[in-house]
Amino acid sequence: MNILVCGANGFVGRHLSQALSQAGHTVRRGVRNPTQPHDIAMDYRTDTQKSIWLPRLDGISVVINAVGVLRDHPQHPMSQLHADTPKALFSACAGSGVERIIQLSALGVDRGINTPYFNTRLSAEALLDSLPGSIKRLILRPSLIYGHDGASARMFRFLARMPIHVLPGGGPQRLQPVHINDICDAVVRWLGDPNAKSQTISAVGDGATTMRGMLDSYREQDKHAPALHLSVPAGLMRLAARIGDVIPSSPLCSDTLSMLSAGNTADSSGFATLLGRPPLSYRQFISLAHSNG
Repeated sequence: MNILVCGANGFVGRHLSQALSQAGHTVRRGVRNPTQPHDIAMDYRTDTQKSIWLPRLDGISVVINAVGVLRDHPQHPMSQLHADTPKALFSACAGSGVERIIQLSALGVDRGINTPYFNTRLSAEALLDSLPGSIKRLILRPSLIYGHDGASARMFRFLARMPIHVLPGGGPQRLQPVHINDICDAVVRWLGDPNAKSQTISAVGDGATTMRGMLDSYREQDKHAPALHLSVPAGLMRLAARIGDVIPSSPLCSDTLSMLSAGNTADSSGFATLLGRPPLSYRQFISLAHSNG
């Protein structure tokens, strides 16, 4: 298949591009600054019109949208990156020869949590679901994605190595991390199934945990002794989040705190069916990386 991966320089897009190429597909990388011969230049900040996308889809049979940001910012406005531009892209797909679309969304978008991140993601999903039934679509709603080269994974591994774990409210927030390898395997398997159906799947790992449990497990897999735990009161966390609201580089802000506090878990059976096997557990992530060298 000829596949256009939008956001191919990002963490998820990079892994998907590699996995799809290894599976024998022809991958066209959609990137802001082309560096390879067959890259397609695109800018999700400005490419909000269907007419811009139609020429880019010539000869493309599959489109994967892996563009996303965690924080809204004038240099990467969430309304364009998550909603306006994907809608233009999906509308263009309906007027071209595209047969399948894969949208990387987010777990929790349908739970009524009023944040720009969830609202814009859900808006793009709604447009995708309105396309003609002749276009098959897979919407993946991942929980926290783990990959050894991912920014969030590096951050959590660093925190896990600390002898004292400073945890919001003691770290009871529910999480169900999913490994990037499972995301890639699910995509490759769905594309390889000629009878694949359109579906929306919660992409989660095998087994839920808490923020405290995840860090403790990562620390154990790295062969460290148990850490001490320090609980940060909710009021102090809200204050830190408000400070993060004015620091664009901070992963903590009022919206991310709201989403974290709401929890991020789901039934993994649908994802297991898509994979054809149980997904990996967070208890295996770091051990797997160690065993692979």
